[in-house]
Amino acid sequence: MRRGPRLAALSGMGGRLVLYRDCIRIVRHGPWFTAVNLLHHVEREIETTILLDRLVAVHLVRSLLLVQFLRFTYAGAPVPTGHYLRDAFAENAFLFSLVDNRPLLAMKARIVDAARARGAQM
Repeated sequence: MRRGPRLAALSGMGGRLVLYRDCIRIVRHGPWFTAVNLLHHVEREIETTILLDRLVAVHLVRSLLLVQFLRFTYAGAPVPTGHYLRDAFAENAFLFSLVDNRPLLAMKARIVDAARARGAQM
């Protein structure tokens, strides 16, 4: 897969989300991911690459008490389980922040625009 230059990147408590012209890449790292993985055994992929032309939707999953996260929907994506931690750490999800998710919303808009430009049916 040829990624080319980065169009945008966002680092948060769930790792790093990088937007390229043809895909998004989620790299999960850091103390938050490690702690949750050890305590709750979510055992998710460390890195996920999703082709933009395969995206069907990008959802902001909201919670009153817990961190909001983006969930990417595409053919073969994990189905939401209803278990917050498992869904938040699924291969098609990205956590950002406990407080200010405005950068996450801006990244969501950029991803949707880039996916549509690649021919995604969103």
